[in-house]
Parts: sequence; structure tokens; C-alpha cells
Amino acid sequence: MSVHARIETEEDVQIIKEYTLLPILLDMLARDMEELKVYKDKIVYNHILFYLREVETAIYPQLQSIKSVMKKRDIKVIHTEMNALGINVEYKVRGYIHHFTMLRSLVKAELMTTLMNMRGGLR
Repeated sequence: MSVHARIETEEDVQIIKEYTLLPILLDMLARDMEELKVYKDKIVYNHILFYLREVETAIYPQLQSIKSVMKKRDIKVIHTEMNALGINVEYKVRGYIHHFTMLRSLVKAELMTTLMNMRGGLR
């Protein structure tokens, strides 16, 4: 095994980040759909619900694809912890344990970017 195979790459970190953020996005969508039930008598309700379900449906294949890539690259998420400051992730890349933290503001920005990118792909 070469030395470079042991070093985590920027692409590895991006994969871990996406794998961490997509379930959070799914939770947010589920919460929002539940909260929107208050407006179910409004005309726009079904339109918004349709869009949110479309986004939710698009996330699952993405998550499966990421899991497949992680398996091929020998990447495993060991532990994810959410707290008031953000998210702490402990993961293993090709046998070596690494950590990273994302502040809440970065999580929010990344989720908004992901949603905007998905919006372009859903049209």
C-alpha cells in the first residue's frame, strides 16, 4: 500500500460531508412537511408538498450512491454527534481514524446549497 493511499483526500472528506448532511436534510424535510399540515386547506399546500416530496425522493438514490462509493473507497463513519455548536464526525478512511466538525452556520449553508443544486436537477 502506498503512502498516498493512506492519506484522506479532499474527495473523501466531501463524500463524508454529503453522507452526514443528507440524512439531516431528510429530517428537516419530514419536519417541514409535518408543520405544513396546518395549511392543508390552502391552495399552495399541495404544490409545496409535491416539491418537498420530490426533493425527498431524489435524496435516497443519492444516499445509496454515496454509500456505494464509501464502500469502494473503504470509508466508514464511526460516530456522528450533533450539539449546539454543530456536528462532530468521527470516520475511518482506509484504516485511519479522522475527525471533523461543521459549525451550525456551515451546516445550514451546505444544506441550502444542496437544496439549490437539487432544485436545478429536478426541473
